[in-house]
Parts: sequence; C-alpha cells; structure tokens
Amino acid sequence: MASSQMCGPCTRMDKTAPAVQFCTDCEDPLCADCVSTHKAIKVLAVHHLIDEDVRTDKIFSIKRTCSDHPDMCLEFYCSNHETLCCRTCSVNTHRTCGKILPIDVAARGIRSSVMLNEVIADLQALLQTTEKLVEDRAKNNENIGKAKATTLQKIVVFKLQLISELNELEKKLMTEVDETVKNLTRTAESDLSDIDIRHKAIVEISAQLECLTKHGSESQILMLLNTIRVDISKQENDFQNLIPSYECLDLNFKASEIKSALNSLGSVEIISVPCYITHKPKKYDQAQIQQKYEKMPTKFKLKTDLQVPHSNGRISSIVVTNDNKLLLCKQGDKSKALSLWSDTGDHIQDCALAGTASGIAMIPGTNEAVVTLPNIGSIQFVNITSMVPGKSMKVPDKCYGVTIIKEMIVLGGKGKLYFLSMTGSFIKAINVGSDYLNSLKANKMGMIYCCETGNDTLHGIDIKGTVIFSYKSPGFNGPIGMAFDGKDNLYVATWYNHKLHRLSKDGKLIDILLTKEDGLNEPYDVAFNNNYTKLYIANRLGTVNKDVLIFECA
Repeated sequence: MASSQMCGPCTRMDKTAPAVQFCTDCEDPLCADCVSTHKAIKVLAVHHLIDEDVRTDKIFSIKRTCSDHPDMCLEFYCSNHETLCCRTCSVNTHRTCGKILPIDVAARGIRSSVMLNEVIADLQALLQTTEKLVEDRAKNNENIGKAKATTLQKIVVFKLQLISELNELEKKLMTEVDETVKNLTRTAESDLSDIDIRHKAIVEISAQLECLTKHGSESQILMLLNTIRVDISKQENDFQNLIPSYECLDLNFKASEIKSALNSLGSVEIISVPCYITHKPKKYDQAQIQQKYEKMPTKFKLKTDLQVPHSNGRISSIVVTNDNKLLLCKQGDKSKALSLWSDTGDHIQDCALAGTASGIAMIPGTNEAVVTLPNIGSIQFVNITSMVPGKSMKVPDKCYGVTIIKEMIVLGGKGKLYFLSMTGSFIKAINVGSDYLNSLKANKMGMIYCCETGNDTLHGIDIKGTVIFSYKSPGFNGPIGMAFDGKDNLYVATWYNHKLHRLSKDGKLIDILLTKEDGLNEPYDVAFNNNYTKLYIANRLGTVNKDVLIFECA
C-alpha cells in the first residue's frame, strides 16, 4: 500500500491535493473535498475514515490472496475449519463443510468476539513473558558481574593463608575466572539480545492489532487475526523450547586440598539453576464456534482409490489434519517417511526423518506431531505445517504405536505402554499383554486403546494403567489400525482377514462393516475426515503403489 500523502482520487484524475484523512475500507488517502464527497454518497457513508497521520503501511498490509491459489482472492470464511478461503478452496476443500460465509458476514461483531479477546490475551501473555525474561536475563548478567567480585575476594582470602610460592598458581586461577566470566557474559548478553528481538516483534504485532482494532474494518481485523495467529503460535512454541534452555548462572570458588597437593589453588565452578520464568499460552476459542460432530456413519461407499507410489514396505499410519489433508507414514523409506496429500488425491510434500516411520499422533493445540521410529528406537517431532523435522530422541523400547493424552506422550512397546512428558522425559511404564502394541488411540474420556496385533487382541486401558477390557474373537485376526467416530465407537482394521470391525467404546462388537469384497486387502490403518463424511483405509503390502481407499460415509 502506498504511503503518499496526496489524495488518491485526485491523483487518479491528474490533480494534486494533500490528503487529510484515510478511508480504511477503500484503502485510499482523501483530501478535504473527497472526504465530503465520500460522506455524501450513500454506499460510502458507512466507510471508516481516520486521520491521515494515524495510517501506517504496515497496519493495513493484510494478505488478501489464497496460499494454495495465488491468483484467487480470499472471499469466504469456513466456520468448521476456522480459516479463510477463496472460491476454488470453497468448492474443492470445503465443499462438505457446514457453514461457508462471505468474509464481511463472518466478520460481523468481530470486535466483541472471543477470537479477538483471546488473541489479545495471547499477545499480552507473550509480552509479559518477554518482559519478565528481559528482566531475568538482565539480572542474570548483573549477578555474573557481582559473582566475579565475590569469587575473586574468596580467592584472595584463601591466598593470604598460603605462602608466597603460590603466586603463580593464583595468577593462573585469576585468568581462569576472567575467561569463565567472559564466556558467561557473552552467553547472557546473547540471551538478552534474543529476547529483546522477540519482545520488539511482539510489541509490533500488538501495536498493529490495537490500531487496526480501533480504526480498521471488521474484515481487516479478521484477516489480520488469521495472519498473526500463526506468528503467535510460532512464538509460543519457540518459548516452550527456549525457556527450558535458559539457566541462571553463578560462580563459586572451590578450594583445593592444597596442603596435600600443592599443584592448584582450586577451580572455578559454575552453579546453575533453571530459569524460573514460565510461559503458559492462553488457548483461544473460535470467533465462530466450530460445529461439534457426534456422528456414527451407517453407510460406506467406495468413492476412489488413491495410488501412493511406495514400493518398499507399506503405509503404516494415516492422520487427517485440521484442514482435511492426509498425512501418511511410510515404513521402509526414511527419505520420504512422511507424505502429505490433499483429500482429492494431489501429492503436496514429503518429509525425511531420522528413520522409517511407524505411528504418528498430533499434539493438540500445536502444529506439531510426534512420530515413532522403531528401527532406531526413537521418536521424532515434526512441524506438519512446514513439513520440517524437529528433534529426535531415544525411547526405552522399540515402539510402534503412539498417542497423546493429558499432555503426555504414550508409546506402545513390547508388552508395555511407556508414558513420557511432552519433552520426552520418562514418567512411567505399565504392562499390557506380551507382544508389540502396534496402534494406540486415546478417546475424549481418557481411555487408551491399543492393538496387540500378534495376539489378536484389543486392550482398553484407563489413564492409571488399569486394563478395563481385552477383546478377542475368532474373526478378529491381526488388529492393526484404529479410528473413532463422533460417538467414540472404535473402527478396527484386521490385517490378516481383511476386515473392518466396529466396536463400542467398552469393547463390544457392534458389526463388521467392510470385508475383502469391498476392496480391503491387508488393511493397515484407518482414519476419518473431520466431519466423518469420508473414511480412509491404508491398503496393500506387496505392490509398487499402495492404496488409500476412500469411502464416502453417510
């Protein structure tokens, strides 16, 4: 957007007149005459006029084109997925969504919406955290300087108790202190600089939002909110990883046993305690409440067969993202361990991991997922928005299944469930069965379900580790993949006899929905889209292309 102080309409008519106000709807500077005309025309009378000196280019520079279709303008808002979309997206991606609204309609009342209030609260929380961190890092830097004086004083007192022959050792230790302080100060200043940069960035976002909230249109506010929420999420994720890395450092003088060994005055030790600052992001609610689906599909019709090129291994897991994209785990190919596809069958992107993938689980409230890498005994975090792999870490066993429950990562090993913190620290292990637990799922009530494939058993376990039920049946051969419907019924694919079973949440068979006659051939995982209108089944092993069967549900 131009930053000229000349009237836009006059300039286009080859006239020159200084701008005195700015129309935030037209995004045009206006002179006094054009302001009068603007107010006189009925259709323009409702536009928002502000003083020209209030306007800045950055505040009103809002993205207006679709990321997936750059030649299309953002015109609609999907309430189901809480996202802006263009005409093409509304037809292709959001065709089955319950409520697609024009942006102007969806934005009505945005100034008093939960979304705006929560975004403001998130920004305030981030600002408070950065301000506390700036104060903490500055105090840490100051304490290092004080610690140096205290440490040197201790050294001198100790030195006076010794004979003059120890002067060389004293000089050596003084040098060590100076070098240590120099390194610590450099680290402290780096911490302070990094937090200051983040603080300034968040202040800019807050200022932009505050000004636009006061002077912008509702559409512009909505569009800005959807833009800055990505930045807020990134800052929150960064703080979750950054803050635990900070340490409050100090110096201390540790005297040596000099009477028995006169080869050193002592050493300089660094006393470290974790940074006390924490950041707890305020999770925002939606401005338009997302529709809650409590649906149990009753009819399944094969719509299409998505062919995924993958000759080595199989598709071991399917996850459906919030925007109904398919995230596929590929066994046997770590260079393309994760593969992202649209629900219409278009390949989007692959992601290489540290090993071949088996299970995957989304981390609620973030854009991250955790993936099991059983061939190297590890798990790895992945940003599913950018498809960029994160840190990997060793786990206690060769684990296949994974799920997230109550801010814990739960892994399926051989006859054991392992509970880890979200940073990978071991919490506990419980015994479940005797074979590998290949698939894990947790429902809304806190129950954990796991498939013990080798023993043809499905276990239901509570959060304390108590086995509530273990389901076996003569026709239940090789349970391997699971999904829930809106009523928490379980849909379990059995690998050995090519069937899809539906069980109640307390482990009772309801019916068998699909068999080999419906196209199932060694099914390995199953997933629904977000409104339970599509069912995806990973199919086949010994073929060059692997199937993802797509069933329409009703």
